[in-house]
Amino acid sequence: MRPGRRFVLGNLMLIGNFFANIMGVALMAALDRWAYMVRLPQIPEIAWLVVGYDVFAFMVGFVSLLTYERPIRAHLNDIAHSRESAPALAKKARRRLLNEPWVAVGLNLFLWGLAALVFPLFLSQMPVLSHLAGVMALRALFVGAITVTTAFFFLEHMLQHRLAPVFFPHGGLSRVRGAWRIRIGVRMAGLLLGACMVPFLAIIFTIRGSARLVEMGAIPPAEVLGDLQTAVVVLCLLFIINAVGLAFLVTSNMVRPLREIVRVLSKVRGGDFSDQVQSMANDEIGYTADMINQMTEGLAEREHIKDTFGLYVSEQVRDEILAGRIPLDGEIKQVTMLFSDLRDFTPLAEATPPKDVVMILNGYFHHMATVVEEHGGLVLQYVGDEIEAVFGAPLALENHARHALEAALAMRRHLAAYNARLIANGHAPLRHGIGIHSGPALAANIGGGGRLSYALVGDTVNLAARLQDLTKVMGRDILVSGATADALGPGAPLERLSATTVKGRSQPVEVYAVP
Repeated sequence: MRPGRRFVLGNLMLIGNFFANIMGVALMAALDRWAYMVRLPQIPEIAWLVVGYDVFAFMVGFVSLLTYERPIRAHLNDIAHSRESAPALAKKARRRLLNEPWVAVGLNLFLWGLAALVFPLFLSQMPVLSHLAGVMALRALFVGAITVTTAFFFLEHMLQHRLAPVFFPHGGLSRVRGAWRIRIGVRMAGLLLGACMVPFLAIIFTIRGSARLVEMGAIPPAEVLGDLQTAVVVLCLLFIINAVGLAFLVTSNMVRPLREIVRVLSKVRGGDFSDQVQSMANDEIGYTADMINQMTEGLAEREHIKDTFGLYVSEQVRDEILAGRIPLDGEIKQVTMLFSDLRDFTPLAEATPPKDVVMILNGYFHHMATVVEEHGGLVLQYVGDEIEAVFGAPLALENHARHALEAALAMRRHLAAYNARLIANGHAPLRHGIGIHSGPALAANIGGGGRLSYALVGDTVNLAARLQDLTKVMGRDILVSGATADALGPGAPLERLSATTVKGRSQPVEVYAVP
C-alpha cells in the first residue's frame, strides 16, 4: 500500500468528522447572519467566546478520536506493510472501526450540547443580550442535530466505500462481536430527524423568536417581517441542500449492497455458486449478504458432493437417490442384467507392473462403462475385473433387452479397438465374456453400518452372472438367456445352443450365443 493511500485511509474518519463539524459551524454563522445579531452591539467578548469554544471543541474532538483510533491505525499499518496483526489487535481494530460512527455521534452530541449550555449561560449574564439566550440554545441544538446526522451518514459512507474493503476483504461485518449494528430503522430515524423534523422546528422557532422580539419592542415589526422573510428563505435553502445530501448518503449506503446481492443471486439462479456478495454494510442488509454467502458456500459444497458422488455411482442413481425416488424398502423392476468379466486377467496382472495393471484396467472399464451408458444402461459396480450393469433401472427403459444386446455388441467392438492400442504399446490383449438375462429383480438401496449402495438382487441377477461364467465353458464371448431372446423377438442375431444346467437351477436353461 502506498504511503499516500495509507495516510488518507488512516485519517479518513477523523477528517470526515472534522469537515462535518466545520459545515455545522458555517451553518451556525449563516444563521447568526440572518438572526438579528448584526443589529445588536458588536461585543468582543462574544467573538472571543465563539473562537475559544470552537478551538476547544475541535481540539477535544480531534484528540478523542485520535486516541480511539489507535488500534485501527496500528492494524492499518500492519496491512500496509503486508504484516499479520496479532489476533487481539485485529479484532479490536475491526470492532472499533465499525463502532466509530457511533462514537463520533456521541462525541458530537456532547460538544454541541455543551455549546447549547455555554452560549446561553454567557448571554444570560449580559442584560442587553439576555433575551437571546433561549434562541441561541435552540439554534445550537438544531444545528448540532443536523451536524450529528450528517457526520454519521458521511462516516458510514466512508466506512463502507473506503475502509471496510481494506479491513474486511472477505466481508463478514455482521459477525464482529461487540460491534453496534447500524440498523435500517436507525438510518430512517436519522434521515427523518435531519431532513424533516429539525428544519421544520427551526423554522417554527425562528418565527416564534421573531414574534417575541416584536412583543418585547426590541425591533420594529416592519423590520422583523422583512428579516423574517429572508431568514425563512435562507433556512429553506440550507435545509434543502442538507436533505439532498443526506438522501444521497443514505441511498448510496443501502443501494450498493442491494445491487451486489442481486448480482450474486442472479448467478446462483443460473447454477453458478462461485461468487460471493462483497457487502460492506453493518446492518440487516450486511447480515443478509453474509447469510447468502453461507448459503452459496453450502450450495457449492453440495454440488461438489453431488459431483463427487457421481464418480462412485452413476448420475442416474445419484439423481434418483437425491430426489428420494428410490423407495427405502425396494421395488420390483423389469430389467435386463449384463455381466462382463475379463478372461485370464490374473496371470496378466501378475506379469505386469502394478501401475500398468491399474492403467489397463481403468482404460477397459472406461470404454465399457461409456458403451453401457450410451445405450441407456447403468453400471452398478466393478468387482475385481468384472462389470455388473443393468438396463431398465432405476429409470424404466423400453426394449431394455435390445439395448443390452446392442451394448454387448458395442463392447465387443470397443474391446477390439482397445486391444489394438494395448498391442501397440507392448501389452497383451484382453478377452472378456458377457452374460445377459432379462426378468424381474428387486432394486433398492442396500447396505449397513451407515453405508448404502444401489443394487439389484434376485434370480435374474444370479442367472446373468451364471451365463457370464458359461462363456468360459462354451468358448463364446456373449451369451443370452431364453428370456432375453424372447424379449428380443424374431430377427435377433442369435445362435441357439443346447440347454444347459447352471448352478442354482434345477431345470436346464436355454442359452443363445451372439455370433
